[in-house]
Amino acid sequence: MFRFWYVLPPKIKKRFLLVLGAGLSSCPIFLKPAFRRTAPWFIGSSLLALDTFVPQVNILSKSFWRAKNVTQEIAITFDDGPDAEITPKLLDLLAQEKAKATFFVLAKRAKRLPELIQRIEKEGHELAFHGLDHQKIWKLSLKKFSRQIEQGLAILESISSKPIIWYRPPHGFIRFDQYLWLRKKGLRLAGWTIGVWDTDENVTAQEISERILASLRPGDILLLHDGVADRLRPQTAMLKAFKKTLPVIKKQGLKPLTLSSLWRISQGGISAF
Repeated sequence: MFRFWYVLPPKIKKRFLLVLGAGLSSCPIFLKPAFRRTAPWFIGSSLLALDTFVPQVNILSKSFWRAKNVTQEIAITFDDGPDAEITPKLLDLLAQEKAKATFFVLAKRAKRLPELIQRIEKEGHELAFHGLDHQKIWKLSLKKFSRQIEQGLAILESISSKPIIWYRPPHGFIRFDQYLWLRKKGLRLAGWTIGVWDTDENVTAQEISERILASLRPGDILLLHDGVADRLRPQTAMLKAFKKTLPVIKKQGLKPLTLSSLWRISQGGISAF
């Protein structure tokens, strides 16, 4: 648990502690008879909220957020791309270090940069789906959600030479009814084990590097970003940190694979999607 706490920026830790303090101070309310009558509703709503907003919980919506039964394999994933400046440099670095990764791309961005999508696949990396854009899909009706997913997939499939297997919702937030629709569509839900907050505006390469190296373990799915949603700010701090940490990761005996490769190795110990 400590490693998850370690990677949080100070402002997030402060907010968490404030919410925890407010929750503990409210405990006497939960003991009153009036609350007991509404307790089932409260508990049910809380569980649904956890399932929607915490990808690692997996109460109802089963996401692949960490691999079991592995000794050295990890998956490195990149969200919010492709980016004309950062993604090519990442691909150069991955080729140099003989490492594989999975790119969760936004379809509207991919449409503008089809040559990068084709390069990702040509060099042995995996193309995955992060949405048509970066809209918070958990707020959408199921009809609008399904329409956006189908529209985005159609764009990617017109560029890609391989079927799209994985979907990671923006921010990792997804409702259970949306998850069920994805299953019928044949898509697997991807989460992550470690996020290092590499899109924060003032984060430094040193901070990102320290968070990665302090946290990463065999079986982990590392979340990084080669883009920043719809903003134009390039991920230069992340790129600088990744150049420093990728060789160290390999020296530590960790083996970066695509998400599908990691899943295939560990599928005997993972609940069915």
